Amino acid sequence: MDFLEVHSLLLREPNLLLPLLGLSNINKNNSDVCQVTVLKNRQDLVLTDAGKLIHVVKGQLLQQINHSKQSVNAIWMEDDFIFHNVFQPDPYEYVAFGRVELAIYDAKAVLQELSEQPFFPDLLIDTLKRQESQFYRYSLMLTKNVQERVLDIIKLLSKKEEAGYHIPKTVNYLLLSKCCQISPHTAKKAIQELEQANKIVYKKDKPILIYDPEDLGL
Repeated sequence: MDFLEVHSLLLREPNLLLPLLGLSNINKNNSDVCQVTVLKNRQDLVLTDAGKLIHVVKGQLLQQINHSKQSVNAIWMEDDFIFHNVFQPDPYEYVAFGRVELAIYDAKAVLQELSEQPFFPDLLIDTLKRQESQFYRYSLMLTKNVQERVLDIIKLLSKKEEAGYHIPKTVNYLLLSKCCQISPHTAKKAIQELEQANKIVYKKDKPILIYDPEDLGL
């Protein structure tokens, strides 16, 4: 692969790893190298201790710390890649938000294949920066008040349409409490306050978070 080919990929793709995998000699039909998994809402992703490269093909995957409180510390979106147990043992577990389709690669096989590309170091650095930005998002979130945290998560997990953010049924008090690091009671109170302020309205019994000036770029 020459510079011009990689340069054209950079112009078109938000994540360089995806097209590079597509151009590689990795056999996705080989179950020892790649497995496609579909998770239902709230279903856990069960992984072995071996290093895995998780590609979120469709949906959203919650990453949480492996302890009794199961605190969410990242939300991975479509076409994100997660390095699990690759560079060091990870204390993380994953759970589906809605229906999620994943392609789970053997990390050793992928890294061995891509290491032959001249742009591999840049790809690796870029991927690690993407993961760091996810964790930074949650560190920053903890500096905000409850209302701001709830708004951030609702916007992230809802569908943007003309009227505002259409909130799916799966965004409930329990999910908000985990993602925002607050209690379910506090999450419920924050939603009620948004409803009373007419920031969350209901159309055909479906909740919609109304755009604010910042969302509209004003």
